[in-house]
Amino acid sequence: MLKKGVNLICKISVKDIAFVNAVFEWYHEVGTVRTRDNRNGIIEIWLSPDFVDDGIKAIEYLKSGGFVEELNIIGEAGDNWHRE
Repeated sequence: MLKKGVNLICKISVKDIAFVNAVFEWYHEVGTVRTRDNRNGIIEIWLSPDFVDDGIKAIEYLKSGGFVEELNIIGEAGDNWHRE
């Protein structure tokens, strides 16, 4: 059975977008960050199939550890992300 990745839509403090992007660039096998709306702090985090759990843990750690001011998962992009 083919494992699927997850495309999460997140609300983040605008000042923390570059930091979160850098974290996921460093651990590029876990996921990738795309900014959807830089004025309102809306980003999309694409978690790769083999690292979905690790990606969720990273998001929770960044939030609970005080590394970012705000980082909330507000939805999932689903399979049609490329059409939005």
